[in-house]
Amino acid sequence: MARLLIIAIVAFVVWVALRGLLAKKQLTVKQFMNIYLATLAGLVILFFAFTGRLHPLFAILYALLPFLWRLAGIIMSGAQFAALLKSLHINLGRGPSAAPAKSEISSRYIHMVLFHDSGMMEGTVLEGQFKGASLSALNLEQLNALLTEVSGDADSYNLLTAYLDREHEDWRNGQERTSASGAESGEMNEAQALDILGLEAGATSADVKDAHRRMMQKVHPDRGGSTYLATKINAAKDFLLKLYE
Repeated sequence: MARLLIIAIVAFVVWVALRGLLAKKQLTVKQFMNIYLATLAGLVILFFAFTGRLHPLFAILYALLPFLWRLAGIIMSGAQFAALLKSLHINLGRGPSAAPAKSEISSRYIHMVLFHDSGMMEGTVLEGQFKGASLSALNLEQLNALLTEVSGDADSYNLLTAYLDREHEDWRNGQERTSASGAESGEMNEAQALDILGLEAGATSADVKDAHRRMMQKVHPDRGGSTYLATKINAAKDFLLKLYE
């Protein structure tokens, strides 16, 4: 029992340490998990090397490889992983007065969440054949099928292409970036603008400007971000500043 507790503590410490060290890197959930698992594997190998038990370790790892591979897939495909990761980072490294943790944008087909510190994106399908599924749980073939399904709704199409550009960099296979033609959602309201910037009711003009600045550092097109998301963020800022000033 004590050994399991020590292993859990070490894994948690490594997780938090990597989150701090890689906070400014533009990593996807999959990329971060690969680094995290590789780091844990390296620590395990070092431990067995120092204790003279390295050879038995390879036999154990070989036997556990299928299980570990499946476990990694489950973790990476879980929509709750990114939210939990972010929550741990906030609780340990910040405080109750911390800057906004995430932004949310909804369209007819997709509810998208952007995590501010890492730029990671996660979405939930609201309608259609993949209703209720997390975008991270869908493979590239399914995401392309979803893209075709939502092509008639400009907001949903653009949200999904922004996600694909962020989480599947080579999905276009040489295609140029385009926006969907179709009906976009109506005029923005205060609640939508606050969600986009990750703010709550009672935010000040200074809060709006600060949230806008930090978010644009993550999604600006010049930094490989999304033109669509940048447009939405700018629109939310302009709407709230007109309302509050």
